[in-house]
Amino acid sequence: MDTVVAELVSFFEALKSGSLFGYLILLAIVLIGLALIIVTLAYQRIVIKRFQTASKAAQENFETIAADLRKRALEVKKQDEGLRKRDLEVTERDELKGFVKDANAELRYEVQRPQQQRQVLKGSQRALKESVSHIITVGLKDIQNRMVQTDFKGMTSVVPVVSLRSEVLMVESCRSRKSHPLGVS
Repeated sequence: MDTVVAELVSFFEALKSGSLFGYLILLAIVLIGLALIIVTLAYQRIVIKRFQTASKAAQENFETIAADLRKRALEVKKQDEGLRKRDLEVTERDELKGFVKDANAELRYEVQRPQQQRQVLKGSQRALKESVSHIITVGLKDIQNRMVQTDFKGMTSVVPVVSLRSEVLMVESCRSRKSHPLGVS
């Protein structure tokens, strides 16, 4: 290292003295410096061109990739819309099935309801028939008892009693068969 510094010091002393050799060395150093600067600039320009070319290729590649991604995104969006439509259709179908089930349940209830009403009505009719036949029987027995006790101007009360008894027997037999004595149902 000391030798390099000593050589530089001697070079600058030679330049001060005005020797031709010193000027030639100085000129060579300046030319080498200019050549290095030119080579560096050229290299930078080449590197920049390559970088720009690579950048353009990368940019085009990115653009094609972006275009492909956009196309895929549109396809996915269309498929998603299709799935949403199918989902809505399924939901609507399920809702309609629910409505149909509800309607069927209501219809079953409505069908059962008249059956229940008919059963209640039949029960009421039976109870009414029984009560009417009981009332008729009691009324006929009461009338029969009065007629037996009362003598209508010398007539015997045997004939009306027999006809009333046959009516009472007829009512009681119908009652045991659960039908109306006059054939009315």
